[in-house]
Amino acid sequence: MKKLSVIVLLAVMFSGSIYAQKSIIGDKSVSKKFARNGLSKSIILSRAETWFLNEDNANKNKVDTIDIEKGLIKINGETKVLYKNIGKELYPKRSAMAEVLEARFGHIMEINVNEEDYDIMYTVIDMKEEMYKKQDVFFECVNFKEINEEDLSEYNKAMDKLLKANLVFKKRREVFAENSRSQFEEVSSFLLNEGQVNIFSLNEVIISE
Repeated sequence: MKKLSVIVLLAVMFSGSIYAQKSIIGDKSVSKKFARNGLSKSIILSRAETWFLNEDNANKNKVDTIDIEKGLIKINGETKVLYKNIGKELYPKRSAMAEVLEARFGHIMEINVNEEDYDIMYTVIDMKEEMYKKQDVFFECVNFKEINEEDLSEYNKAMDKLLKANLVFKKRREVFAENSRSQFEEVSSFLLNEGQVNIFSLNEVIISE
């Protein structure tokens, strides 16, 4: 039984590696195309809905649209992200300061069934809340391809103003700005990986017997 499970897992992983070449990565989205292999629209969408509403996923996903005729299912959800607290770089000796911060990002997952294949897309749409209440400018800096310099500059300006108002010395503000890029690279990488894992896991359920 264990040997059979390993064979099935390897087959799924091999299939995923083939289709990974067709992945499309946008600034805040990732999508993959998969062959239908004879599966009907209703079967694909029904199995997808089962994945979204199972015990592990139901608390973070809400079905927005299911249209069997169009071959579309759309889900609103949340992704929890853990990332390094830059504030620890400013005050490394403060033992009470958290080393890791938690944030939640809203995302949409869509499946579009075409004639011969179907697309699964994961798109990050917003940031729910951020420690310094700068979620809007923080969200703009999240980018799956490359951190945008203008967005990064706007974030650093907003944070410099906030930190200055809270009497943080200039050298420490400069340390914060120097480390902000790595923060967004870490968060972006986390979200992109989460999207890819979700797409793989969802497709595994769709192609299951």
